Amino acid sequence: MSAQVSLPEELSKQLGNLFYAIAKADSSLSLEEYATLSDSLEKHWTPFGEDTVNLIKQQFNTAQNEDLNPDSCFTEFINFLNQNPEAFNLELKELIFKTGNNIAYAFAKINKSELNIMARLSIAFKHIGL
Repeated sequence: MSAQVSLPEELSKQLGNLFYAIAKADSSLSLEEYATLSDSLEKHWTPFGEDTVNLIKQQFNTAQNEDLNPDSCFTEFINFLNQNPEAFNLELKELIFKTGNNIAYAFAKINKSELNIMARLSIAFKHIGL
């Protein structure tokens, strides 16, 4: 990605929900998972602009501060995906999976809960043709 293209605000927020759901899938959120999210956003998401990175982090932090249910956050993301398939392309899907896997593997490698979310995410993307 060479040009800076911001993601829509709602998409950025839903990505924050998704990454929170992955990190909190096992009912705990480790410092390593949060650090990995921050690192991944800084390394891979900056082509989408600082506003996008900040919105993703802000929504993740809001979900964490409000101790939101990770399944509900995941469902919100999937609903957004299904209602807005045009907002996603193969490049974005791959970046989402890269970041999600990095988070899942950040603390004691991937566990069953995180693996389940990643599998459900894969199915949802296949459902929209990606």
